Amino acid sequence: MTEIKTEKKIDAATAPKLDARLKELLAGGENALVVDMEDTTYISSVGLRAFVSAQKKLNKSGGTMVLTHVKPCILEIFEVTGFAGVLTIESDD
Repeated sequence: MTEIKTEKKIDAATAPKLDARLKELLAGGENALVVDMEDTTYISSVGLRAFVSAQKKLNKSGGTMVLTHVKPCILEIFEVTGFAGVLTIESDD
């Protein structure tokens, strides 16, 4: 299991780095990811796509990804977009 920590903002400037890191881990055979989102207070559609893309790849390989320490404001975005039903999320509620 590999744990990674996200930036304060996951946007057009930072999401490509996150996406590249997730892809690198998956390409290296990692199939259990824990994403610590404790510091994240903003996520854009680019960030959402990075998580959904990684989740799809993990679903195909039988892997898992858990987003931890998700703040209520971020959880709301996942819920409104419908991604809360696709991703495994542990919120800070």
